[in-house]
Amino acid sequence: MKTIATRIGVVLAMILLGIFLFISGKEHAVFIENKGEKYTPKNAYYILDGKKEVKIKKKKKKREYLKGVNHTIEVRFKGADGIEKKVVKEFKTKMGKKITINVAMIENDSWMKIEELKSKK
Repeated sequence: MKTIATRIGVVLAMILLGIFLFISGKEHAVFIENKGEKYTPKNAYYILDGKKEVKIKKKKKKREYLKGVNHTIEVRFKGADGIEKKVVKEFKTKMGKKITINVAMIENDSWMKIEELKSKK
């Protein structure tokens, strides 16, 4: 009886560990685009979660993969007036959602677009 209880305990511990690793290590695809409504900078630079700085050209879109829930993006670009601007924003990723961040509009409220992912049937 003691052996069966030990085995059940080990199986439950493995299931809980699997759930924890699935939630904490889930990769999320985040799309970064440089396409503004009124003004689009020629080049913009962004840093996701303190990693390497990435350059994105005018009207281009890149895909990044992030792990976890809470993230930070730092964007640097030249504005329409020629002054270099630096903006830091925080955002959260959720399962089943597609996130698109527009670095050209990061100073506005519409800098991030969240869409439901369509399931394959």
